[in-house]
Amino acid sequence: MRNNLSKSLDFVMAAEGGYQCNKADDGNWSGGRVGRGNLAGTKYGVSAALMALFMGSVSAVTPAVMRRIGLPRARNIATERFWDVLRCDDLPAGVDVMLFDFGFNSTPERAARHLQAIVGVKNPDGLIGPDTLFRVEHIQPATIAPFISHDYAEQFQSWLGVAPDGHIGPLTLAAAVAQQAHNVMLVYALASQQEAAYRSFKKFPVFGDGWLHRLEARVAFAHQLLAAHEAPAAVA
Repeated sequence: MRNNLSKSLDFVMAAEGGYQCNKADDGNWSGGRVGRGNLAGTKYGVSAALMALFMGSVSAVTPAVMRRIGLPRARNIATERFWDVLRCDDLPAGVDVMLFDFGFNSTPERAARHLQAIVGVKNPDGLIGPDTLFRVEHIQPATIAPFISHDYAEQFQSWLGVAPDGHIGPLTLAAAVAQQAHNVMLVYALASQQEAAYRSFKKFPVFGDGWLHRLEARVAFAHQLLAAHEAPAAVA
């Protein structure tokens, strides 16, 4: 949702932090892979490779260039290259930041394909279009359920107030329908797919703890956005 952009940018920028330069991180190299181009670092999550695209040159991206990136520019880049690309204005509260933050931390294409797979797009292409948005709006809980891992199923069941056994069966689905919880289910399904993706990355032994900690923070923040969206408007 558009109203969530500023808060989501605050979350992402805080999660990314300021300038850092780790030679084991692909994002710190202007060529997009360890050992390719210059070891220039990242700032506010803007990778050296992304700056190379903006500048039109891998060799021009240096540590000095990366250090000069200001917060307003980083927020503009995040909005243009991630929030807008992922159509987050058109996604439900909570689902928007799940795609935005994971896309910023990974790639927009991967984030979009996860959502497309969950909602039943036959050939996920990593591009959020009208078909994907329509399916997000009309998807049923039974369609989402198979994409939720055991641990996140327990969290979802606790949120619903049903016995948390990690298995989404008829009772859980009935509660999800009764509570109109399909957006919450999408959050947990996305979290499940994102965790699986993190664990599949070859750098997981190095960065995995940080990625999973960020994922838990992402889910918690998604719940905040959901709650704020569903809260009744204050009476003047």
